[in-house]
Amino acid sequence: MENKFNEYLIKNKKKEYTLDIKEFDVISLTKKTKYTPDIVEKALNNIIVPFPGFETFNLKEVSDWDFINDKYGDSYQLYIHSLRFVNELLVTYDLTMELKYLDKAREYIESWIAFTRENIGSNMVWYDHPTAQRIQVIIYYLYLAKGVQDINETQYVNILRYHSLFLADNKNYRRNNHGLMMDRSLMILGNILKDDFIFNIGFYRSIDTFWFSYGYTGLHLENSPEYHNMVTNMYLELQKYLTKSGKSYGSTIVAIISKASALKNIFTKPNKIIPSIGDSGHGLTKINKNYENFIDYSAGFSIIQEERNEYFLTFVSGYSTVTHKHIDDLSFTLFYKGKDFFVDPGKYSYSKHPYRGYVKSFKGHSGIFINDKNYRLSEKNRVNKKVYLNHHFENDIYMLVKGTNKSYDEGDLSRTVVYLKEHQITIFIDEVFAEEDITVLHNFNLFHKVEAIKHSDYSYKIVNGNTSLILTNHNKQMFYKIDGNMNEEPYKAINSVVFNEVVETSQLFSKEKVLKNEISLNIYSIIDSQLKEPFGIEMEGSMLIIRIGNENYKINI
Repeated sequence: MENKFNEYLIKNKKKEYTLDIKEFDVISLTKKTKYTPDIVEKALNNIIVPFPGFETFNLKEVSDWDFINDKYGDSYQLYIHSLRFVNELLVTYDLTMELKYLDKAREYIESWIAFTRENIGSNMVWYDHPTAQRIQVIIYYLYLAKGVQDINETQYVNILRYHSLFLADNKNYRRNNHGLMMDRSLMILGNILKDDFIFNIGFYRSIDTFWFSYGYTGLHLENSPEYHNMVTNMYLELQKYLTKSGKSYGSTIVAIISKASALKNIFTKPNKIIPSIGDSGHGLTKINKNYENFIDYSAGFSIIQEERNEYFLTFVSGYSTVTHKHIDDLSFTLFYKGKDFFVDPGKYSYSKHPYRGYVKSFKGHSGIFINDKNYRLSEKNRVNKKVYLNHHFENDIYMLVKGTNKSYDEGDLSRTVVYLKEHQITIFIDEVFAEEDITVLHNFNLFHKVEAIKHSDYSYKIVNGNTSLILTNHNKQMFYKIDGNMNEEPYKAINSVVFNEVVETSQLFSKEKVLKNEISLNIYSIIDSQLKEPFGIEMEGSMLIIRIGNENYKINI
């Protein structure tokens, strides 16, 4: 591809390009929201809000484009050079037709062009995400300005062509959501410059990225329900765009995209909030809730759910890409009776802040971990399957899912989740095989509004409002409780509630020593505190025996 592109550049060095922007070529980076008036008013006065909720900075001189805010890390420069705030000006002009908004947008765009000619600063100037997004803003401006302002078309053609060189270069490309942004911009550029070569790079590369990015169920493989929704919506929009251009992704991809779009009805919690798995936030989603159980072996992701009492459990074990992945294998989340009880900590931000390191690490997740350290994530897991879902089984009485993590050199871990349907009891069987003497942590990360009350040395009552659960270790291992500390390192028990903000929570954990070549087995249960019948669990070989009142259940693990 690179050699062909070089040949193309030499062949078309003297080719003259003209702009032909049609209405369907304009894909606005933002829509008017409650944040738009404030962002626009500030921008008119050279006060920049790179992203809603971010701190501001003054942009008066060309050199101000290099402004850095350590609180937000690279995200700050990323959104500055995406020209997101400029798009807010364009949206406002589009709605009001007041020239001051279009004039100010042009001032910022041409200031940015002047800056980039001399730029030796932030690596976010020429980076996949902002470069791809910036294209949409510039095209939107050119479409609105046509016949309204005198434009140096040659200057804009040249800057768009320069963008196309960056976007088409495979050295700058990754097969993830950022790559798809690049492909979308190349397709639009190819159309408005009437250049099939540029268009086809984006079109065929986006097809390759599609097959890399989706599992057989239609689930996107970037380890994040939020990014599943975002990328699926991008493909839906691109298919509409292609249709208007007289093209299509074809019936097979279109069918899978439609299937992927419907999955949000399954993996969104009953309160219509996305579970904060991987780099997911806590956004509300419009859904028609579907309580179907779900498992995808390629993503290592499973859901057990039931409409009765709004029971919703996620279990993670495995991955096919490290994008947006946390150290969260063998971890679970649990939502019950309209309330969160056990949660993942969220993404915090994409900065290098220690909070980000904490929420990505094993410390923030309800899983099993060796020697209080992270295991290593590897892109090769798609093939070598060191972390994976072993199997699942469901009948009218229970559902079972088992996962294994062999990423530690010191030992192997597995967890089996059993959901007993009639009594809505959740059971975990944690197995450890030690390659050497190790310490094993069984961690339980709580929602920040939950109160954990000691019930016994080996059980806790977990309370959220008028609903409470009992967490018990049936091996009678001691439970310990950690209260949150977000003010000094080492940070403990913190969750991210919105982008770039954390709150203190609590965690429960048990620890055990496992000697070399030994196998350890621990059983945990989570029951509704209103369950009155006598309840007990034990293992006989590979058989799990559950006794509730006069009933016995035997489940082969």
